[in-house]
Amino acid sequence: MVRPRYFFSETFISLRRNFFMGFTAITTVAITLFVVGFFTIIVYDIQGIISSVESEVELAVYLEDEISEELKDYIEKEVLSWEETDSVNYVSKDQALERFREQNEGSDILKEIEGNPLPASFEITLSSPEKIDQVALRFYDKDGNYIEGVNDVIYGKNYVNKLFSITAIVGTIALLIIIVLLLAAIVLIFNTIRLSIYARRKEIEVMKLVGATNWFVRVPFLFEGFFEGFVGSVISIILLYFVGNFLLIRGERVIVDTMRIKELAIVGSSGVVLYVYIGVAVLGGLIGILSSAIALRRYVKI
Repeated sequence: MVRPRYFFSETFISLRRNFFMGFTAITTVAITLFVVGFFTIIVYDIQGIISSVESEVELAVYLEDEISEELKDYIEKEVLSWEETDSVNYVSKDQALERFREQNEGSDILKEIEGNPLPASFEITLSSPEKIDQVALRFYDKDGNYIEGVNDVIYGKNYVNKLFSITAIVGTIALLIIIVLLLAAIVLIFNTIRLSIYARRKEIEVMKLVGATNWFVRVPFLFEGFFEGFVGSVISIILLYFVGNFLLIRGERVIVDTMRIKELAIVGSSGVVLYVYIGVAVLGGLIGILSSAIALRRYVKI
């Protein structure tokens, strides 16, 4: 029976023999996972900001002045019955004028207003803001005209579509960068293990001749890959901790103070940053084992 101490000793012997490659692999994993963790935090915060902005996207449906109370109630009930609807707020003509006066207090434009030219409206917020185009179309008939009782529908179509495009682009770019960096780390550890196998090729042949099992030969290399990946991940977590607590947290506090967004990675209550640390540690070990397994499968014919 072979003690685990043997495998650990073989792992560190191999690391000493290929110190430069091992050091390079650990450094690359550390830098890669640091960037991956950093991007994860940044993307989470960006998504939080965008989601907050999306949640404030409203569909304003302006009503005709002559609309009957029955038709107004019917439209409100119909909108509330849609699954995409989160809430409907009715703003009367008097309320609309009062808002306008508050927003333009002290402006000369108030002197030009006679009576109340502002229409009543429904302010509709959606549980699925990305479906705002579909909801807006329901206020048009088959001929492209507004349905009875509706005078106008406004929701900033171009602004909303650009917002959703930005969300998709940010996520795609971040994902591509993370994939490229992870592949680079895997290739480096793969090359390190390959060199270790080459340096010990004669020893492996002797071990096989005296009856060593396949796993007896493979385990030290798997340990080596895991060690390089895990140590790299620990270094990246330390870097993330200092960068997060001395740099990113300041930016998040500014966002909280100015935009009132609380669900952020570090200052939020979701504990996302802790999950990032755990994820980075697990990912580092997996990268090391995966790279070693690929190298063993290709270069050790056992």
